[in-house]
Amino acid sequence: MVMRVGTTAGAAAALHVSQPAVTQLIAQLEARAGLRLFERQKGRLSPTPEALALMEEVERVYDGLEAVRRKIAALRAHEDAVLRVGSLHAMASSVMPWAVAQFQRSYPRTRCVLTVDSSSGLREALFRGAVDFAFLGDETDISGLSSSLFYEVQAACVMQATHPLAQRAKVSPGDLRDVPLVALSETDLAQRRVVAALQAVGITPYSIVETPYSATQCALVLAGAGLAITNPLVAREFVPLGLRSVPFDAPVVFRALLAFKPQRAQSRAAQEFIAICRAVLARHSPAQARR
Repeated sequence: MVMRVGTTAGAAAALHVSQPAVTQLIAQLEARAGLRLFERQKGRLSPTPEALALMEEVERVYDGLEAVRRKIAALRAHEDAVLRVGSLHAMASSVMPWAVAQFQRSYPRTRCVLTVDSSSGLREALFRGAVDFAFLGDETDISGLSSSLFYEVQAACVMQATHPLAQRAKVSPGDLRDVPLVALSETDLAQRRVVAALQAVGITPYSIVETPYSATQCALVLAGAGLAITNPLVAREFVPLGLRSVPFDAPVVFRALLAFKPQRAQSRAAQEFIAICRAVLARHSPAQARR
C-alpha cells in the first residue's frame, strides 16, 4: 500500500491504522529482510530497486490468493464444474432426462457428461475414473466398488391399448400362454425371472424378439410386435404414445445399483444430482417401488 500511495500517512488512511503503525511495520519488514526497501525524501517514501523486485512477487501471491477465492466461490455455486454420470440404458430412458434437466435448471454453470453404457462398461469406467458415479444393473460384478440398491420395482406387462389384456388391473403368468413376447436378453437377471415365473405355471415363453433394452421392448410393442415384461419406469415414458402398462403379478423385479469407486469423495454437485434422481424416482415409481 505504501508503494501505491507514496506516503505512510496515505497508507495508514487506506488501511485504517495509525501512521506510526505503518512506519513500525516497514521497519520490521526491512529488519527481517535485511534490505533497505524505501528511501526517505522530503516526507515521501521512494521504493528501492529491491522493493520493486519484491513487489512483483507479492503481487503474484495476491493474484494467486484471489484466484483461490474465486475458485472457492465457483465450487460453492457449482460453476464451471463438470459432473460425469454413468447410467444403464433403462435409467437413461426414464429417470435421467428429468433429473438432468432439473439439475441444469438449478446449476446452469455445471456441465453434465452423461455416459450411457452396459453395466460392465460402466464398471470399467468407474475404475478408470471416467465417471464420478454410475447406476448399474443388479447383474453387475460389484467387487471393488462401493454400492447400494438405488431402486427395486415390480415388472410391468406392456401392450398396445387395444389388446384384450389392456384393461386388466394386473396380468398373471398364466395369461401369457402362447402370447408372442418381446424379451430382454437371456443374460438379463429380470428376463431370467420372467422365464422362471412362466415355467412355474407350465408355460414355455413364446419369445419372438430379443433385445437388451427395455426402451426397445416398449417401442417394438407399440409397433405391434407383441407383448413384453419390462421395466415400468421405462414403460411410463411410452404411455403418452399409446402404450398400456399393467402390473405383472409374479416375482419379477427390476433393480438398479448406485456405485462409486471406493475412497473417492463425492462433490456437492454429485450429491445433489443423486438427490434429484431420488426425487424424480419417487415421482415416477409405481407404488410398490422400494429404495
